[in-house]
Amino acid sequence: MTSKIASFVNKTVSGRDNMIKLLVIVVDLLLVILSYLIAFYVRFAGEPPEFNLTPFVQALPLVALAFLLYVDVFGLSKFYRKSRRSVFASILKLVFMQALTTTSITYFLQGFSFPRSVLLYAPLFQAALLTLWNWLMLALRDHCAAATYAMLIGGQKAAAAVMEKLSRTEIRRKMNVEYVFPPEAKAGFMRCLRNRRVDEVILCAELSEDLKMEILLLCMNLRKVVYLVPEVFEIALLNTRIVHLDDMPLLMLDRLSLSFEQRLFKRVFDLLVSLVALPLLLPFLLAAALAVKLSSPGKVFYSQDRVTAGGRVYRIYKFRTMYEGAEAATGPTLSSAQDARVTGAGRFLRRYRIDELPQLLNVLKGDMSLVGPRSERPFFVERYSRDIEGYDIRNNVKAGLTGYAQVFGNYDTSPEYKLKYDVLYIKNYSLLLDIKLILQTFNAILKKGSS
Repeated sequence: MTSKIASFVNKTVSGRDNMIKLLVIVVDLLLVILSYLIAFYVRFAGEPPEFNLTPFVQALPLVALAFLLYVDVFGLSKFYRKSRRSVFASILKLVFMQALTTTSITYFLQGFSFPRSVLLYAPLFQAALLTLWNWLMLALRDHCAAATYAMLIGGQKAAAAVMEKLSRTEIRRKMNVEYVFPPEAKAGFMRCLRNRRVDEVILCAELSEDLKMEILLLCMNLRKVVYLVPEVFEIALLNTRIVHLDDMPLLMLDRLSLSFEQRLFKRVFDLLVSLVALPLLLPFLLAAALAVKLSSPGKVFYSQDRVTAGGRVYRIYKFRTMYEGAEAATGPTLSSAQDARVTGAGRFLRRYRIDELPQLLNVLKGDMSLVGPRSERPFFVERYSRDIEGYDIRNNVKAGLTGYAQVFGNYDTSPEYKLKYDVLYIKNYSLLLDIKLILQTFNAILKKGSS
């Protein structure tokens, strides 16, 4: 009886969600058509001639079909756990591709007389209308959507870590972790998955591969959302190429490093940005140097051995943020958010990452890149390489001023999690990703600086 009730609830929720998705897609399509009409009326001052409107009506089925295709490709109808930023990014991609497709249709269809100004105006109206409508739907989702019921499967320590991370994020307001099971309680959580209302399942990394697979197969069959805390090798399998050995599909895991041309373009990008940035940042560098000098006795700059690509050791340059001789008694020690060794000026410089600006000199020298894994000291690299499986993978690329771990991590982020971010970066590297992470760094600095 309980399983029937749970099944009925799941089907009811699924049906409601599908109706909302259909509504969003229909309104999206109507807004796209409206954007073309607005563009026509703007172009012709409120009186578009039939000569132009008739071909538009004739081509409308193809334009609409292309739009529906791009809605699916860019996932615009998927709102589950999506942020406004990701929705806006999907809209921009969709509008761009829709503009290219519409231009192609106007070229190939005889008699389709679309003025060029309409082709320019319409994407602007599309972006504005789709953004307003989809953000409205996100606001309604956040206000009206009921909290989901989640199950967490993992050992005591791993489960506590996930719960602690969850408590720090906005997702906690919409996710109720109703059930927590250790991996050995297989019969209990399998029965719970089948007979209770569980919308989402969180799997910790320590579960065996066989157990993960069994849970994933059940969740896919029951149409439940699964969050997986990945191991390094699982991240390495993301976006893996599929090749065919006769009738056997193979996953091809490419080298986890950058190709020659990627390293070349990355180096050119580093040089150009550093050469432009250093003169522009000179006033800030002088102000920071003065603040360090006045805050405590000692040198303005601080240099230290760090490890970069291939395990090579180099000297990193930073503004000094700690009292002189801070590690004389303790030896190499990791810094923390409330480190008593940090000076008052140093705390400010660290908060806004100003202390790291001299590393642009390291970028110019070729020791570092603008984006890459965070540089570590040889003492800690040796320890982590010994204790953390796969840690040396991060040395396949140069250390970076910023990166995934620097943007999304905190002072207390474990080296295991940082390694996963580093592998994710190497796996997905592109110049576009570098630019995206640089922009996200500014956002993260302002966000943490104001907190």
